[in-house]
Amino acid sequence: MKQLFLLAAFAAMAALTPAAGQTSSPLMSDLAAARFLDQATWGPTPASIAQLEQIGINAWLAAQFKLNTSDLPDQPILDSAGKTNRDLTPVQRAFFSNAVSGQDQLRQRVAFALSEIFVASAVQVKPAYAIPPYWRIFRDNAFGNYRDIIKAVTLNPAMGTYLSMANNNKGNAAKGTSANENYARELMQLFTLGLTQLNPNGSPVLDSNGNPVPTYDQAEVTSQAKMLTGWTFPTAPGASAKNDNPAYYFGKMIAVEAEHDTTAKTIFGGIQIPAGQTGEQDLESLLDALMAQPTMAPFVSRQLIQHLVTSNPSPAYIQRVAAMFENNGGGVHGDMAAVITAILSDQEARAGDEISAAPNPGFGHLREPVLFMANLLRGLNATLDASSTVYNEANLMGQDLFYEPSVFSYFSPLYRISSGQLAPEFQIYSTQAAAERADVINAALYGKLDQSTTVDLTPFVSRGSDLPSLLDYASFVFLHSTMPPGLSEQALAAVSAVTSPKARAQAVLYLVLTSSDYQVIQ
Repeated sequence: MKQLFLLAAFAAMAALTPAAGQTSSPLMSDLAAARFLDQATWGPTPASIAQLEQIGINAWLAAQFKLNTSDLPDQPILDSAGKTNRDLTPVQRAFFSNAVSGQDQLRQRVAFALSEIFVASAVQVKPAYAIPPYWRIFRDNAFGNYRDIIKAVTLNPAMGTYLSMANNNKGNAAKGTSANENYARELMQLFTLGLTQLNPNGSPVLDSNGNPVPTYDQAEVTSQAKMLTGWTFPTAPGASAKNDNPAYYFGKMIAVEAEHDTTAKTIFGGIQIPAGQTGEQDLESLLDALMAQPTMAPFVSRQLIQHLVTSNPSPAYIQRVAAMFENNGGGVHGDMAAVITAILSDQEARAGDEISAAPNPGFGHLREPVLFMANLLRGLNATLDASSTVYNEANLMGQDLFYEPSVFSYFSPLYRISSGQLAPEFQIYSTQAAAERADVINAALYGKLDQSTTVDLTPFVSRGSDLPSLLDYASFVFLHSTMPPGLSEQALAAVSAVTSPKARAQAVLYLVLTSSDYQVIQ
C-alpha cells in the first residue's frame, strides 16, 4: 500500500485547473505561491497565498526571518501530588496552536525539522519542564548558525540525560572506567557527519576498491568521548554545586575540570587535539573540527531539503545548497538563513511552479502526521482552544509529538521504499495510519475532532451551489490549484446525490483530503 500510494500520488499532477483567488498584479501565481507555502509553512491559507503573491518570495523570507513570536510554556517541575511532573499535554497543545495560527511559520517549520535531527525524546527525558527549553534552541537558532545549534544542544541538560553527556567523567584506569561514548558517537553519526564521507553532491566518497569511506572509526569515537568529559547539570537553585550534579533542566550544563580528560586526542580525519586543554577548550576545538569537515554541508543540507521540500533531492540540488552552507557569499560557514533561502528558492524546488511544468514523479514527500494535522487545520479555518487534543490524532497516525521512539527520530532520512526511492515519512505509514488519516478527515468534516477544536467550512459551503467554483476553491486551498481531471470527475459524481451546499462541500473536501494528490506534497 505504501508503494502504491506514493506512486499514485507522484503521478497525480497530470493536468491543471484554472487558478482561483488571484489578486491584482500578483508577483506569483496561485500555484507558485501555494507550492512555496506548503514547503515553507505549516500550510497555505487563502490569506497567506494572497500576501505572498503581492510581496514575492524574497520579501516574504526577509519578513519571516525577523519573526520570533511563538513559544512553548514552561512547565512546573512537580505535579499537584509533589511528584515529578511528566504531563506534556500543555506543551503539545501550545505547539499545535502555534502551528495553526502563529505568524512565524517558517521559523516553526525549520525548528521542527531541526528537532527531528537533534532528537532528545521525552520517552527518556521524562520531566515535562525539560522539553520547552530544549525546543527553544531550534526556535532561536533556526536562522542562526549551525555551529551554535550544535553547541547549544551539546550543553543542554535534556541532551545531557538523553545521550549521557551529563556527568560523563574521565576514565579511571584503577577503577576500570572509561568515558561514555554515547553522545560522541551520535554527534557524528546523526547530527553532523553521518557514517560515510560525502562528496559535495551527497554521493559517497569511494576508496580505490569502490567502497564508501567511513567518516570515523571506533578509536576516534573513543578519543572524541574524552573531549566531552567533565560536564554536569546546572546547579539547581538552593542546591550546592557538585562534580556530578543531579538532573536539573533549566540553563546550560557546566564544566567540572576535575572530571575532564586533559590528555591529547586524535579524532576524525586524523585531527590532533593538544593535551592540557580545559573542557570548554576541547569543546570549542571539536566544534571547529566538525564545522571544517566537508561532509557536514551535504549531510545536513540533504536532511533539511527532505524535511521541507522533497524526499529525493537530486545530487545537483544537494550540491547547490551545500555550497551555500559552506559559504553564504560573505565567507560565513553554516549560515542557516542562507541555507533555508537556498533550499526554498532553488530551481528544483520551484520547478513545478508553472502550469506548463512537466510532472516530476520523483518529487515531493508525504505529509508526516504533525504536518498533516497542522495543514488540515489551517486549511479548514480551525480554532484551537486551551483544551484541544489534536495532538492525539498525530499520535494515532504514528507521530507522538516530543516522544520520538529513538535517536533516529520518528523515521530515518535513509528509509527507502521497494522501488529504491528515498521516502522517509513512509516508514511510519501503515494501513492503520492510512485509516486514521481518513477518520480524522471524516471527523473534521462531519463531526468533531474533540470537544473544543472547531473548523469553519463557510468559505466552502458558500460555494456549494456552484460546483465549478467549489471545486476550484477546494483545489486552490489544498491542491495548489492543480486538481487532476480524474479527481474532479470523482468529486462531481460524489455530489450528484446531494443537494445542500454544506453536504456538497463536505463531499468534495473528503475526496480531496483523502486523495494522494493532497497527502503527498508536490
